Amino acid sequence: MKGQRLGMLSLRLDALYCLVLGVIVAAASPLISTATSLPTWLVAAAGVAVVVWAGAVEWMRSRLHLRTALRIVMTANVAATLAVAAVSFTAAAVFTVLVILAIAVDVAAFAGSQALALGRLRTRAS
Repeated sequence: MKGQRLGMLSLRLDALYCLVLGVIVAAASPLISTATSLPTWLVAAAGVAVVVWAGAVEWMRSRLHLRTALRIVMTANVAATLAVAAVSFTAAAVFTVLVILAIAVDVAAFAGSQALALGRLRTRAS
């Protein structure tokens, strides 16, 4: 797949993933709060922030230069991967830790796809 197409697809799927995940986290914030020992308001706010981020990713995909959008979203995904992985340390149950780490791996995979798209865009431009 060419860099342009891969980059656009990666950003679109990232936005969709963030939208779905953010809604689930916000809706399930009382349960997640119990499992992670984090305040419910904080978990709900994180879910809402992820939904807003989904809109920002889609906006960047449609309005910014592709390389710029990929760099911004990739950087945010790396930071989110670290933050989500760190939250797993607050979880009480092994299953909860595994679920949270699985989300971190998903987000890292998006960062990887965006890095791959950037690499393919650079190769084509050279």
